[in-house]
Amino acid sequence: MTVAWISVALFTIAGSAWIMPAVQQPTLPFGVRVPAQRAGDAAIAGQIRSFRSRVAVGGLLGLLAGIPLMLTVDGDEETVALVGLVPMVALMLLVGLCYLRARQAIQRVKAEDGWYSGVSQRVAVDTSLRTGPERLPWPWVLPALLVPLITLAAGIASYPEMPDRVPMRTNGSTVVAWQTKSPWVVAVPVILELATTVLLVGLLAWSYRSRADLDPSAPKRSATQHRLFLRRISRALLVLAACGNLTVLFAFLPMWQGRAPGPLATAAMVLCTLLGTVYLVVVALRAGQGGSRISTVAAPAAERPDTAHADDDRYWRLAGLCYVNRDDPAILVQKRIGIGWTFNFGNPRSLLLLTAVLAALLAGVLVPALV
Repeated sequence: MTVAWISVALFTIAGSAWIMPAVQQPTLPFGVRVPAQRAGDAAIAGQIRSFRSRVAVGGLLGLLAGIPLMLTVDGDEETVALVGLVPMVALMLLVGLCYLRARQAIQRVKAEDGWYSGVSQRVAVDTSLRTGPERLPWPWVLPALLVPLITLAAGIASYPEMPDRVPMRTNGSTVVAWQTKSPWVVAVPVILELATTVLLVGLLAWSYRSRADLDPSAPKRSATQHRLFLRRISRALLVLAACGNLTVLFAFLPMWQGRAPGPLATAAMVLCTLLGTVYLVVVALRAGQGGSRISTVAAPAAERPDTAHADDDRYWRLAGLCYVNRDDPAILVQKRIGIGWTFNFGNPRSLLLLTAVLAALLAGVLVPALV
């Protein structure tokens, strides 16, 4: 089973990296800001092809080398998992290096050819996003909150017949931690489900107040895309939260009976995880970064074709991963790599919020581990 999980992880890493260029905004290839007129430049297209080829080869080599390596290991599943981390780490390093190579190549061409020379740089703002903001789709929150209630009810119903000592953690088919029967045994999965759901809903609600990264050459179109993106990605993330909570439920049901999850429970866990993940990936791929792939018939494609977004690469550090701008009051901004939002590390309030989020995540990891 561990070999299967590692194989799925390798495929997910390579597949996510391969589709990443298609998700990015056309004016943000590999996190580099370029004018809309240069979005289809041959240099960018060439780097995307090279990046995808290297990632595909790396993923294939990781599977061909990693699976036989894990199958030949003599030991328990923990040992197999540790061995399986080697091709995973190697693949992630390869993806990172290929990304940096493509990013640096585009930055070099951008500087040498003067892509922003003579281009009018502007920043677009849609005040209606503040006066009439989008609302979090609360009905979609209900399934994610319903699963913890089901988990609680199932735990209470199972409690009288639970063994004196109940498994709390497994490494697949082997129990590695036990807990004396108590109400805490039922509370642990419920707390995990509620904590992750509340954290996700809180961050989503905050993201609705984040600044929209509008395209100055088509502000009306990009404002509409931003609204549609918020709706679709929020629903997908809430579906993923519900699926994640179901995964926790299916993991604990057999453990409350005194055994590790069997094939049926494991299949249910895998199915829930895959359904939530695939749905999120499909929505993200169809929407694009910030809604850039969403077609809007009502809005023209280019309202101000002679303008471009301000060249703000200097505020994005660590290869475009971190946004640091002390003059920007925004707490959350749209990512340049992937889908979603990131913190403005130049804003002290962002650091406080990030600290609170990390503390909540750490508590969610440590509490079950200390049981």
